[in-house]
Amino acid sequence: MQYFEWITKQPKCDFEVWYELGKAYHYANKFPEAIKAFNKFKELTTSAADKVKADKEIEECNNGIQLTRYPLNVSFENIGKNVNTPYPDYYPFVTADESMLIFTTRRPGGPSQQTEVDGYYSSDIYISHAVNGVWQKAKSIGTQINTPDDEEIVGMNPSASEMVIYLDHIDELGDIYYSERKGNTFSRAVKYNDAINSGFETSGSISPDGNELFFASMRAGGYGETDIYMARKLPNGEWATPQNLGKNVNTQYKEDFPWLDVDGTTLYFSSQGHSTMGDFDVFKTQWTNTDSNSWSKPQNLGFPVNTSGDDRCISFTSNHHVAYISRVHPDGFGDFDIYRIVFHDNQRYAIVRGKIITPDSTKPIEAMITAVDTKNKDLAPYQFKPTKTGHYVMALTPGVYDVTIDCDGYPSTRDKLTVFDLSSFQPETVKNYSFIPQEQQQPTPPPTNDKNKPKPQPPNRNH
Repeated sequence: MQYFEWITKQPKCDFEVWYELGKAYHYANKFPEAIKAFNKFKELTTSAADKVKADKEIEECNNGIQLTRYPLNVSFENIGKNVNTPYPDYYPFVTADESMLIFTTRRPGGPSQQTEVDGYYSSDIYISHAVNGVWQKAKSIGTQINTPDDEEIVGMNPSASEMVIYLDHIDELGDIYYSERKGNTFSRAVKYNDAINSGFETSGSISPDGNELFFASMRAGGYGETDIYMARKLPNGEWATPQNLGKNVNTQYKEDFPWLDVDGTTLYFSSQGHSTMGDFDVFKTQWTNTDSNSWSKPQNLGFPVNTSGDDRCISFTSNHHVAYISRVHPDGFGDFDIYRIVFHDNQRYAIVRGKIITPDSTKPIEAMITAVDTKNKDLAPYQFKPTKTGHYVMALTPGVYDVTIDCDGYPSTRDKLTVFDLSSFQPETVKNYSFIPQEQQQPTPPPTNDKNKPKPQPPNRNH
């Protein structure tokens, strides 16, 4: 940015530098400065195409000014080194229950041992599973799909029973394939029929019931570059002639990455048109009439889910509280990383309930439970007061908590409580705390399993 600013102050500055300066301001969310630079570019150019290009940038900057005035109440969490690497990790798709994540990566260790002309390894598809709220070490989805050439996941249904793959091979380009899951294994990629692959196809996804395929394609009869199409499955298992989703969804620019929500009516997709604030933004639209294939006017998902950069692919969990997206960020491991977005206006809480137990059940209990979020210690501690009979209820968001139970007449008790997230989330947990002195508790009989039985002695071999 500073370099472009310096050049524009020189007496023989090329007019195209003003456009590049505008782009730099745009990416930095300096929208008023970007608009001034683009207007200067329009003054200096004699090309009608250049003026149209600058007007599009100015429109996006004005969209950015409006969207950044009302930021969403969300937080971003880099999902960690078990998934992300210094190499590009992108196009994340998560199951509705947040137990499985499948994504594309250009890391070493795959079938290709050499980098490509851009300095990266070929793209492969990797998978990770969530265990106790933690994503496990990501692994290749297998050589039945990954080859020395490029494979990318470009869509998946919410149950991960079927995913859509884009191949960039020497002899294959611009078509989409599908792979079905049997247990923990995905099948070899199979090409969709010619009704689907009749143009240049870039992405797609299957509806939750498996009866509709939504995909992006550049073909004759579209509204612009790539449009979103939908095809229905026929009784014989083949796909019918695709239908364009119409001008409410498609624009003269590129639309990509359609993903139908688990509700079967909400379609998420990316677009360079509509009210984008720069490059691709993610939008959602509602299927208002399935018979006529009518869709509502798309809604921008808002800032900071969308940015002035390239926001192309998003995948939601079933409760819409969490989504997964990829982007470049200063706190990342390098290049594109995968992030977990939490929508706090739709925050979920786990209920932890139980009872404080004391030796004398006839006396009222005076107690206080304090829970401190170990990850966000700047937050005020949560405090919950049990009833006189000792019953308590706590509502806690997912996290790890240091819990202190203060009960009049007894030493404080401390505990560490984990409220799991992802697929391990439990909406309700029962946990009792006892203040009965150790000597009053009944001794626990020793276990009677085989480990406590006398071990047989080896035979005497001296005879």
